[in-house]
Parts: sequence; C-alpha cells; structure tokens
Amino acid sequence: MKKMTGIIAMAVLSSAAFANTIVPETSRDGKTKNDSVIATTGEMRTFVAGEYNSKTTESDAAGSSEVDTTNMNVYGAWSNKMISVEADINMGEFADTDNDSYGVKAAYRINKDFALGLGYTMMSQDTANDDEQTKLEIAGSYNMNDLVIGASFAINSEEDNAGTDGSYNTLTVGVGSNANNMSWEAGLTYTMEEDTDLDVGSKFELFAGMTKVVNNIELDGDLSYTTGDASATAGGDYTNLELNFDAEFLVGKMFYITPGLNYTSEDNDGSETNQLDLSADFGYRANKIDATFGIDYAVMAESNDVDFDSMAWKVNVAYNF
Repeated sequence: MKKMTGIIAMAVLSSAAFANTIVPETSRDGKTKNDSVIATTGEMRTFVAGEYNSKTTESDAAGSSEVDTTNMNVYGAWSNKMISVEADINMGEFADTDNDSYGVKAAYRINKDFALGLGYTMMSQDTANDDEQTKLEIAGSYNMNDLVIGASFAINSEEDNAGTDGSYNTLTVGVGSNANNMSWEAGLTYTMEEDTDLDVGSKFELFAGMTKVVNNIELDGDLSYTTGDASATAGGDYTNLELNFDAEFLVGKMFYITPGLNYTSEDNDGSETNQLDLSADFGYRANKIDATFGIDYAVMAESNDVDFDSMAWKVNVAYNF
C-alpha cells in the first residue's frame, strides 16, 4: 500500500498518548485530537488550537542526506448538547515536497443514548504524480450506563495522475468509558483486502488506551498491535507493535512537565524498522489557555539494520472556551 510520508510524519509529531478512538478526549490539556468519528459522537469540548512542529531525520548509511519535515496545523472543535464538530487543516512539507490535509468530523446525538457521526479527510502530496488520498468515515455509538459501545466504517481512496486509482475499507468496533475519574477504551480495526492498484493486504489491529488522574499526576497510555498480510497479491507477513506512555506532573498552579516514551516495531514482509523515542513537554495552563513546547528524541532507531537519527520539536497553543 502506498503511503504519504509527510502526512504520516505529521501524525507522529502531533499525536498524544491516548488515541481517543472510542471515547472522546478527556485529558487536562483539552486540546488532544480525537482519532475517529466514534469519539466525536461523545465530544463536548469547544476550543481552537494551533501547532508548528519540525522533525529532522538522517540515516547512517553512506551518502544519505538529512530529511526535514515541518507542519503548520490549525484545528479545533465546537459542541453543544446535540451537535459536535471538529475541523483540522495542516500545511506540511516533507523533503521539500508539500503535503496538505483538510478534515472535518461531525456528530449528531439523537438522544442521551444514541449518536451518529460522519467524517471526511482529504490529503494531497504535491509531486509529479499529484497524489491525493481521501477518507470517508461513518460512525455510531451507544451509551449503556457508563459504557460506550461504538463502531465505524471507512472508505479510503487514493489516486494520482500516473494511473494509480483504488480504495480499501476499514471497520472499527470497540468499547470504553469515561466514568470514575478514568477514561479507557479497547477495540479492533479490520482492514479489508483489496487487490487494486493499492494492493492492500487484510490486517487486524487490536488497540487499548487509558487516561487516569492520580492526585496531581495525569497518566496516559495506549497500546496497539497489528498483524496480517503485507500485500493482497504477493502475500507476506505484516506486524506492527506501538506503545505510548506519558505522565503529566503539575508544577504549581499554572505549569506542567510531561515526560513520555514511544516505541514502534514494524516488520513489513521482512523489512524491519524499530524506534524508541523519549519526549518531554513543558507547558503553561491558565485563563483558558494551554501552551506547550515539546521535544522528541530517538534514543534507538534502525531500519533494516541501518541506524538513523531523529529529533523533533513543537510549539502548541490552545484556547478552551
């Protein structure tokens, strides 16, 4: 399956620990994005945020050059008792190639138990082939006492002027809860095989996440494991393991420090990549403003037995209404 590396780099830089796939974002910063329309069906925030991030990667292989990634991201949400809307605009650059994305998620709560949602994302890469990807997601959720049960179906399409034209589907189901001062979720995403130009193999992803406040410390973590076929036509095995964890410590009434780690291990039909990142966020939170400066450094990174260096930084400011 083809991937737009600039968009993927943006997602890595902007992600927080808890993925928010089934239940909506609840962390104290109030600005972490929801990962799917399922979570948007329970969203009750209203905020606006902006982020600039930069990442530098360089392989130790002979003749390799430094690769820079930058992103300017503006996003936010608006909610009332019946409707929730989230919007996201990103202008990025990867290795001197423009990567832009635009997305919107909207949800309507039919009553206190049922909600429906719809999301659309478009991503474009300004290359000679003018690569364009779109995602259309339909979701629903049901609240049963303190438990949220959700599901979504997404159609992912890609085309360019070099002749690539195809699509594949994903189905996500899961459960979660935001009760008792703790947010948690667990679920499954199934990527359906599609032997079009994209050559997508079938895959199963198991995911779980948690956010919990203990005194003045907020703990965030999530885990995902994906297994399946690397290709629909050639076969081959695919596995991916990703673990995120961070802890936010309040410093006085207005400041916080958030150390964290991210570990990723991928085997794509014998092509292996392993990376361990350590991160630290330093933030200010008062008067409805949350401002963060963060750094991320790869203490271990290798691809097919070749080491590479990676370092990133970001500035993020949000206003919560």
